[in-house]
Amino acid sequence: MLPPPTATCAALRPDCEFDSMGKRTLALVVYDPAAAQQRDAKRARPSAGAGVLVPYDAAMPADVEPINAVPLNAIAPRLWQAPPAPINREEPPCLRNHVLRELGLQEDLPVHFIHEKRVTDTDLDAHQNRFRIPSDGALRRLRPILTVDELDSANLLYDPASLPKQQPEPELENGDATADQEGKKKRKRRGKVHGGLPVKLVDLAAGASGELLLSRWSSSHGTIVKGGGYMDYVRRCSFKEHDVVEIWAFKQRAFRLLGTTIFDGSPLHVLIVKRDGKQHDCRNCLE
Repeated sequence: MLPPPTATCAALRPDCEFDSMGKRTLALVVYDPAAAQQRDAKRARPSAGAGVLVPYDAAMPADVEPINAVPLNAIAPRLWQAPPAPINREEPPCLRNHVLRELGLQEDLPVHFIHEKRVTDTDLDAHQNRFRIPSDGALRRLRPILTVDELDSANLLYDPASLPKQQPEPELENGDATADQEGKKKRKRRGKVHGGLPVKLVDLAAGASGELLLSRWSSSHGTIVKGGGYMDYVRRCSFKEHDVVEIWAFKQRAFRLLGTTIFDGSPLHVLIVKRDGKQHDCRNCLE
């Protein structure tokens, strides 16, 4: 036979008071500040072995090797460099009034200075068939104005230092080496397909070129503008070998408002203008 509820509760909690139904009754307790302070101090004091700082000797035994491991999906970090200090360059003559207007672009379009260089014979060589943009300007000034997809198309998404190095080719026997050299010559004659980002060259005298491609070579990491019709266009340009030229870039982004296209986007434009060029180089000023 089970004991009554009151007896059971009293056995479990002798200090409790219960009524005839076995329910606990509230008792009036007088607040004691000293007892409350002791209780709070006891709660704040950590128990033995819990949360106590224990001195640890960091010295590792000689027979234990440290763990040297990286995640399986580890990727080399991109070496983003801090942008250089802004360069105060005056915009090319007739840029707003003639060049942008002729190209059908907004006259308040942001135009970015990329770099200054001296035109070399390779920039005008039909066998090279490309115009090279200095790497410092391509990485520090051209890359920030492009989107991720555009950087990927131009092979500018990653810094050269973060890309994996090509493994050296294995040594071959004499007969295999001869065949391999012949194969390399054939591949060199065909050339490597790099692809690239659509771009147009702009010159004050020749206007805009047809669609060319901007790309960075994986081997030499040089950023170039190339494509069919490049040489025909360069022959009509105002710059010649040994000219010091400034390279500017601009691109109009499409703008839509409430479902209506205010103005369309444009390809990337690269303007090449002589540093000591006069305003009469602009073909619109001659008209």
